[in-house]
Amino acid sequence: MKRKYWDPRMETASREKISEVQTEKLKTLVHKVYANTVFYRKRFDEAGIKPDDIRALVDLEKIPLTSYQADFVATPVSDKLAVPMSEVACVLSTSGTMSGSPQLVMLSTGDLETWAGIMACLLTMAGVGKGDIVQPVFPGPSIVDRGVNMLGATMVPALSSSFSMDYTIKLMQNMKPTVLLSSPTLFMDFERRALELGFDLKKSGLHTCAFLGESWSNAFRERTEKERPIRFYDIYGLMELGMILGECQERNGMHCLDHLFILEIVDPETGKILGPGQPGEIVVTSLWREAMPLLRYRTGDMAEWLEYQPCRCGRTSARTSRIKGRIGHMIKVGKAKVFPADVEEVIHAAPELTGEYQIIVRKPETQEVLEIRAEHREGMGDLPALKSRLEKAFEKRTGARSNFDLVPRGTVPPGLRVKAQRIVRA
Repeated sequence: MKRKYWDPRMETASREKISEVQTEKLKTLVHKVYANTVFYRKRFDEAGIKPDDIRALVDLEKIPLTSYQADFVATPVSDKLAVPMSEVACVLSTSGTMSGSPQLVMLSTGDLETWAGIMACLLTMAGVGKGDIVQPVFPGPSIVDRGVNMLGATMVPALSSSFSMDYTIKLMQNMKPTVLLSSPTLFMDFERRALELGFDLKKSGLHTCAFLGESWSNAFRERTEKERPIRFYDIYGLMELGMILGECQERNGMHCLDHLFILEIVDPETGKILGPGQPGEIVVTSLWREAMPLLRYRTGDMAEWLEYQPCRCGRTSARTSRIKGRIGHMIKVGKAKVFPADVEEVIHAAPELTGEYQIIVRKPETQEVLEIRAEHREGMGDLPALKSRLEKAFEKRTGARSNFDLVPRGTVPPGLRVKAQRIVRA
């Protein structure tokens, strides 16, 4: 029998209890990083604060924000470490997409065990458990494998040394997984290639797919689930922090693991803390990391708090909206601010389109009209009428003008992508 909760004591705790746990962990954390890391001791001294100044959650705002490029990337690993190198059990790395080169992430033995437990918790939220067979469609850290095993489920690892799309599909045919871990883009590419090899994922026995590593729209989910007997869930995290947010089976916002993280949503330009319904940048303080802790870390990802109320699943954690997109992917069109997910909502609501698209950006600053190249299915007759309908729907949704260039299927080649490159700068 599958578990309803991974850690029922904390997942259903009162808000008072959660605040108490967060406060005690935060006070311990600030003393630790000040004593043991060169980076945070310098940051605290420059800001004129001492660990004893952080006595309550409201004091967290006194600590300067930590940015990726100026702080995390620019700081030597030794200055970020809070433990001796002899206590580092595992070294991971970021993709290097933003910085231009992979950045090292150090983990202790305790970090590994906690991260695996986080993965187990988030998969439990999505209804995964004992008896399931879980397969990722891309290589990932072995922490994920350990988290799946903790659930009592079977893990089919993706081996980086022999990884290929066709090999992974053959493995699927043999193992018949019930759960996939993927990015949305890679899932569609795998499904397309599997059909070419005579394997239909719609008839494979899959019941759940958890998407990681890329924002995606509600329209994409509605369209994808309408055509497949699979439920799709969102899990959000960063290599520097671990998995942070995940959807339960109610799929009404993203649950935060409040006893392990403190989340803030701030105005990306001013750093001002925002309340429910105000989109801003997610800022995370990891309360559990031993080797390389991060305080008030700017993720570069946009979301908003939902008005607080306990979820129908019984969890009492705070919830955010799903991720709107990265700040670096935001495009100004007239007075509107547009993310690829906004475009995707319109694309996937139109059954005449394949779902493949690109956004063409021709100016470094504000665009007067957003150019969108979108693939249409075969046999579409009145393309001018479809174009007009899409442009009206986009303006209604975003307040921005657009020019849809409708092109035949195959014009936007998918290739093997973990994350889609939706923005093309001309």
